[in-house]
Amino acid sequence: MARVFLIFMLFYFPAFSQSGKVVDDKTRSGIGFVTVSLLSLKDSSLVQGLVSDSVGVFKLPLAGSYLLRLSALGYKDVWLKSTSADMGEIFMAADASLLGEVLVAGRSARQLFNISGNRLFATAVNTFDVLKKLPGLEVNGEGAILMSGRITPGVFIDGKPVLMSAEELQQYLASLSPDMIASIEVIANPSSRYDGEYKGIIDIKLKRDQTLGWKGNASVNLQRNAYTYAENNLLLTYKTPKLVYTARMGYTVGTKVYRYVALQHQANSNIMATHTQTLTRNNNFNYSLGVDYNFRKGQRIDLTLRAFEMNRDVNAFNSLFITDSSSAKNTVSHTLSDNNSTPGQRNYAANLNYSAQLGGGQLDVLGSIVNISNRQNEDIQNREAETLVDYWKTIMKNDILIRTAQADLSLPAWKGKIGAGAKFAFTTTKNDLRYDTLLTNHAFGLDSSRTNNFQYDEYISAAYVSYERAFSKWNYALSLRAEHTHSVAGATTRDYLTWLPSLLFTYSNKLQLSVSRRITRPSFSQLNPFRFYFSPLNYWVGNPQLLPSTTTMLNIIYTHKAFQVSMQIGRESDPMTRYPEYDSATNILQYLGKNLPYNDFAAIEVSFPLSVSKWWRMQHNIRGAYKKEQTPYHGVTYAIPITDYAITGSQVFTLPKAITFDLSYYYRSYSGTGLYIAKPLGNVDLSLQRSWMKGKLNTKIGYYDIFDTYRNRMVFREKRIINNEFYHWFGIRRAALTLNYSFGRSTHKSKPGSRNEEEGRAGM
Repeated sequence: MARVFLIFMLFYFPAFSQSGKVVDDKTRSGIGFVTVSLLSLKDSSLVQGLVSDSVGVFKLPLAGSYLLRLSALGYKDVWLKSTSADMGEIFMAADASLLGEVLVAGRSARQLFNISGNRLFATAVNTFDVLKKLPGLEVNGEGAILMSGRITPGVFIDGKPVLMSAEELQQYLASLSPDMIASIEVIANPSSRYDGEYKGIIDIKLKRDQTLGWKGNASVNLQRNAYTYAENNLLLTYKTPKLVYTARMGYTVGTKVYRYVALQHQANSNIMATHTQTLTRNNNFNYSLGVDYNFRKGQRIDLTLRAFEMNRDVNAFNSLFITDSSSAKNTVSHTLSDNNSTPGQRNYAANLNYSAQLGGGQLDVLGSIVNISNRQNEDIQNREAETLVDYWKTIMKNDILIRTAQADLSLPAWKGKIGAGAKFAFTTTKNDLRYDTLLTNHAFGLDSSRTNNFQYDEYISAAYVSYERAFSKWNYALSLRAEHTHSVAGATTRDYLTWLPSLLFTYSNKLQLSVSRRITRPSFSQLNPFRFYFSPLNYWVGNPQLLPSTTTMLNIIYTHKAFQVSMQIGRESDPMTRYPEYDSATNILQYLGKNLPYNDFAAIEVSFPLSVSKWWRMQHNIRGAYKKEQTPYHGVTYAIPITDYAITGSQVFTLPKAITFDLSYYYRSYSGTGLYIAKPLGNVDLSLQRSWMKGKLNTKIGYYDIFDTYRNRMVFREKRIINNEFYHWFGIRRAALTLNYSFGRSTHKSKPGSRNEEEGRAGM
C-alpha cells in the first residue's frame, strides 16, 4: 500500500505544482514575461498559454504532462517536456532577431510582442514610439494610430476597452514608458466577441510586479522645437496578498505648434495663398485611483475612478494673400485673421469589473459610466489693410454621457470551448453653438445662419455566441454577433440590425486565416452639422444623414520565427468621406460629409530582422497597399486604382557603457483618395538611451524628424473643378529629453500568479 501511495504522489502531485524559472544562459538573470505555451503531447495542439512573472517564474495552471514551448522576444525558443514538480532554472539563449517569433493562437487574428526589456524599444520614450516599430502599425503626425495604413484600431488595456476621449487617450499613452508595458497584442481581424466597431485592436498588457509592498515610478519628458512642451507623470502602487491599490497622476504643460498651408486658383483666375499657424498652450491634469481585490480564489473585482482636465489657450494666426494670375505678384487683397479660443474639457469616469474562473471557464462583467464636457469660447477678427472686416464671437457647449454594461462567459463544451455575451450602450450627446457677429452699430448680434443646436442619442444592444476547438495541429473558431442600433440625430431617426459573423483557422501556430464582417458608425463630430473653420473662407461641416459602413475582410498571417507575412483583402460598403465644394461667387471652400458606394482594398506586409553583428541589429517592415474607391462627384463617378508602399525601419546599436543608439525611419510613397493625390512623406529619428543606478534611473535623448520632412501634402485631382493643394505640418521636428525613475520598497515575494467604441467616437 505504501508503494502504491508513493507512486501516486510521484505522478499526481507534480501535475498540480509544476513550476520553473526562466533565466538568461549567460547572465543567469531572470527573463521577465516569457510566453509559456502548454501543448498537447499527442498532437502539439495548443492547450493553454500563460506568461511568467517579472523575474521569469511561472507555475503551470493545469494538471497533467505537456510539451512546453517558451518564447521571449530577443531569445531563441525553448521546447521541453514537463516531467517533475520543480523544473528549476530553464536557460534561454539570445536570438539575433529583435522582435522574435510571433505567437499565433486564439479566437482572433492576433500577434503578441514582448516590450519590456526588448532592446528594440530601449530608446522609445512612450507607447507611440513603441507602436511605430510594430508590424502593421503607424502613428501619424497628429498622434493618430493606424493599422495596415487605413484602420483606426481600438485601444485596450489589460484586455479591457479604454474609456477615454481622444485627447485623454493620447495623453495617457504618452505617459506609458516601455518599461511599464509587458507586451502588446495586435488583433488584426477581431472576432464577433468584440464590438462590431473594432476593425482592429491593440491590447496593451501592463507589467504586474509580483512583490508585496509599495513601488513608484516618476517620469519627465521635456520636448523642444520653437516651443517647449513637458509631460510629467507619477505612478504609485501598493500591493498586499489580496489587494492592489493604484494611484496615477499626470500634468502636461507647454505649447504645441501646427501649420496649415494652401494654394488655390479661384474662378476669376486669381491665386489665393492661405497660411495658418496655430499655437496651443496646454495646462492639463489627469489622475486616477484604482483598487483590485482578489476576495476569493479565482475571483476578483476592480474599481477605477478617473478624472481628466484639459485647459488650453489657442491662438490661430491666418493670412489670405490673393494675387492676380498674370504675374502672381500683383496683390488683389490681403486678409489677416486672429482666432483666439479657450477650449476646455472635463472628463469623469468610473469603471467596475468582475471576473471569475468557473472550472475551465471564465466569467467577466464590466460596467462603466463616462461624462465628457467640452466648452469653448472663440474671438475671431478679420482685417484687410488694417481695416476690421468681420468680427465674430462664438460659445460652444458639448456634453457627452456614455453608459455601458457587458458580460462575457466561456465554458468548455463539445471537446472545445463555447462563449456567449451581451452588451448594452446608451450614449447621449448635446451640442450648442452660438455665433454673434459685430453689426454696423458696433454691437454684437446673433448670427442665426451659423448658430445651431444639435442632439444625438444612440442605443446599441449586442449579443454574440462563439465556439472554438483544437484538433491535431489545427485550431478553428466560429462566432456570430448581432448589433441593434437605435439612433436619433436631430430630426433623423434610424433603427437597424447588423449581423457580424467571423471565422478563424490556425495551423501549427504558423499559419492563420480569418474572415470577419465589421461595422463603423459615424463619429459624433462627423454627424455634427456645425461649422469648424480652417480660415475665413475654408471650413468643414458634419452631416447628420451619414449612414454606418460595413467592412468584410479576409486576413492571412504566416510566421516563421521572426519573419512574418500578412495579407488582407476586403470591401467596405458605404464608407464615409469628406469632399470639397467650391463656391465661385464667394470663393468659399467647404468640406462636407457623405457616404461613398464602396471601397475595395488589399494589402501585403513583410516584417523581418537582420543581424549584422552582436552590437548592430535591424528590424524592417515593408507594406504595399491597393484601394479603389467609387467616388461620385459632380456627375462623374471616379474609380481610380491607388497603390502605395511604406517602409518602416530601425537600426539598433549596442555601444560601450551600456548605451543604446537607435536610428529609425519611415517613408510612404505617393498615395491618395478618389479625389486627392497624397505626396510622399517621411521622417528620420535619432535617439540614445542609458540606465543608471542599477536600472532605477533611465535616461533617453531623442531628435525627431531631423530633416523636417514630415508634411501631409494633398493635391486635388480634377483641377478643372477645383485647383487647389494644401499641406498640414504638425511640428514633430523636436528634441526630447526623458528621465524615468523607479523607486519603492517591497517586503517579500508573493506567489507567481496566473476604450470602448462609444468613447472612441466621442472625440470632437
